[in-house]
Amino acid sequence: MDSLEFTERPELRRTIMLTAFAGWPDASEAATRAIRFLADQISAKKFASIDPEEFYNFVEQRPKVRNGANGERILSWPENQFYAWRNTDGDGPDLLLFRGVEPHFKWRSYSAMICEVAEACNVELVVTLGALLDAVPHTRPVKVTRSSQAKTLGPGYGHLEFKQSSYQGPTGIMSIVLDRMAAGGIPSASYWGHSPHYVQAKPNPNVTRALLEAVTEIIPIKIDTERLERRAGDFTRRLTKALSDQDEIMKYVAELEERWDNEQSASDTVTEGSDAAPLIAELEAFLRQEADNSKNDTPEAESSDSTQDEGNPPSV
Repeated sequence: MDSLEFTERPELRRTIMLTAFAGWPDASEAATRAIRFLADQISAKKFASIDPEEFYNFVEQRPKVRNGANGERILSWPENQFYAWRNTDGDGPDLLLFRGVEPHFKWRSYSAMICEVAEACNVELVVTLGALLDAVPHTRPVKVTRSSQAKTLGPGYGHLEFKQSSYQGPTGIMSIVLDRMAAGGIPSASYWGHSPHYVQAKPNPNVTRALLEAVTEIIPIKIDTERLERRAGDFTRRLTKALSDQDEIMKYVAELEERWDNEQSASDTVTEGSDAAPLIAELEAFLRQEADNSKNDTPEAESSDSTQDEGNPPSV
């Protein structure tokens, strides 16, 4: 059985492809939620998907079940979906959106199918969105870094400067896909949102909004982030309240703020042996307890990721 399933084959031109993968490269679900937010806003149409059967250990990546509006039981599997958007404004590029889940098996087969769709849709540029946990303060603007393995992204992007990544080490599905794209002559760029590593609540709308605002320098549409701004404000207020009486934690946050304000690197890893590590553990335990308390106070269980209302953020 062919795992790549089409419901239709859209005719796209000069296409820009945006991708994000749940899992390792999606801290606080910021990247995949950015793709979902964009697809909803521009009414992008789903036209293809990858069947999950061959690619996941369902003990590790379990299907989810939930109750529908009429009480029916709904089962959902890991989703890998493609969406298309036609640009009706002049001869600007069309968009191909992909939101997937990093697979456990057959990475080469999985990435080959993504490249097959890209080729069929005349993709000329691939943009990946990712999010990582970093030693940055939640009280400062979200840091977004961008990079590219190509020396140029092609005509129309010469004004943008992208740093070439120097990372070496274990990698994720994103790098595998981009390597295949490069082999096919398709340039790529990556945007990474930096999420405070001591705030691992999901989702973090601040990082999602920052990613979307950053990528507007490439994609041919203006994104209305007003709804995300409201969610981000609520998220920040709840986080501030949760931390208000945590003197030691706020001391650590102040240290991050000072480092940020002095324009020093804020990406150093906090090791288990550092002075800050006990504070981080304390904060994470506190936030988990806050989340548990909130769930106990809520009469209905939170819906699955594929259906959760973007306007109702979960508790910190």
